[in-house]
Amino acid sequence: MTEFQIIPDNEMRERTRTSRNRVPDIHDWQPGTALTDLMREMADPVGIHRKSWEYAICVQGLRELGVVHETATALAVGAGSERPLYYFANHIAKMVATDLYDNPQHEGTPLMLANPEQFAPFPYRKAHLEVLRMAGDDLRFPSNSFDFCFSLSSIEHFGSRETQRKSFGEMIRVVRPGGIVCIITELIITDHSHTDYFQWEELEDMFMTNPTVELVGGDPDLSISESLVRYPLDLNHSHNLTASPHIVLKEGDMLWTSFSMFFRKRS
Repeated sequence: MTEFQIIPDNEMRERTRTSRNRVPDIHDWQPGTALTDLMREMADPVGIHRKSWEYAICVQGLRELGVVHETATALAVGAGSERPLYYFANHIAKMVATDLYDNPQHEGTPLMLANPEQFAPFPYRKAHLEVLRMAGDDLRFPSNSFDFCFSLSSIEHFGSRETQRKSFGEMIRVVRPGGIVCIITELIITDHSHTDYFQWEELEDMFMTNPTVELVGGDPDLSISESLVRYPLDLNHSHNLTASPHIVLKEGDMLWTSFSMFFRKRS
């Protein structure tokens, strides 16, 4: 059984983390690394925020796994107006973004359907990005259509566990054999349960036991700096979601953070 490792900060600082399947840590923001270079390339705001990490590790992992190239096609599910959409529009043949786009107050705003350039954080090739209204559990594309697919901290909000499982199956279906599905979701660190986040055992059952894919990019790494767990961003007292560092969050007594996973579709 994989367990969280709470590591003293001075020890964590000296660790070299190579797995793409991992939780974020404050040392991922060290200047001059490939990860922080990608954050800068995607024009992320200054600060330590797990969404910046999600965007960067998604791009980095997909690049290292060889699916990002000038003729590639990709699908994002629950995409909102996330920065990787515009990044990939500049680097691949076709980037397709899907979401219900029915929440004007959040990333899934209906305006994204009509005017995606309004949300672009930097110039991008408009003809290479297509935005469609579509549910994650009913992707209206033929099987084996895309080189890679990603969903970043969205699938946990798709409804029931059954709907989430079906959505993962749909992402696998529309990716070509040998293609990659990147899932980043929210993982509970403490001994709590929540319908919008995953316990480790739930995450294993939902994603890692699917026989049509294999986890690639390294064994799961659940090591994290002690200070992040000791001093989380406490939503009991503050709802300032731009506070830094925004890595481990607390609500009630429950702590959670992000976890990235990369899967290759079996032939």
